[in-house]
This record gives sequence, C-alpha cells and structure tokens, in this order.
Amino acid sequence: MRTYVRMMGLGPHRPIRELEGAIERRELDMAIGIAKDIARERRPIGLQLALGLVALVAAEGADYDPWACRWLARWLGETPSATIALAAEVAATLADLPAEPQAVEAIREVMG
Repeated sequence: MRTYVRMMGLGPHRPIRELEGAIERRELDMAIGIAKDIARERRPIGLQLALGLVALVAAEGADYDPWACRWLARWLGETPSATIALAAEVAATLADLPAEPQAVEAIREVMG
C-alpha cells in the first residue's frame, strides 16, 4: 500500500502580501526593500497600500516629505474627481501625519 506524502515547500512569491505584512509589523526597512523589489518588477502598488507605507515612514521619522509628495502626486494623477480644495485638504492632512498618525484615516475616508 502506498502512502501519499505532500511535500511542503515555499509557497508562491507574493510580494504585495509581504509588503502588507511588513507595514503591519512596522518594519520600515523591510517594507522599503520589498517596495523597491516590486518597483523593479514594474508592478503597481495600490494607493491604499502606498499610503500605509507613507504613514509608516511618517511614524518612523524617516525622510518623510519626498514620500508624502510622491504619494500626493500619484493620488492627484489617479483621482479624476480631485479638486484643488480636496487636494489642499489631503496635502494638509499629509503634512500633519508625522505628528498625528491617526490622520491617515481621514485620508482613507477621502479616498473612499
């Protein structure tokens, strides 16, 4: 009689899930590394996930402004219903993010 033994190996490579996990664990260096790998593969990171990375950068006190500006520019480019008033509100909220981490929820509400 034969028995079947399933070989357990590494699962499929899911860099987006790895990035989500690194952000949840607040591992900034790991999250940045994974994001760079994803960018090299020319795979898009969703705006929500990118916002999570920006919020982590803000919380860790890293070089935040370039991250926030890139995210804002991308949000403007991907949001056809954006107005100057809404952009100003999102920009002001992003500016507050390092001092007020909960501000990320206000941006998520704007995003829908």
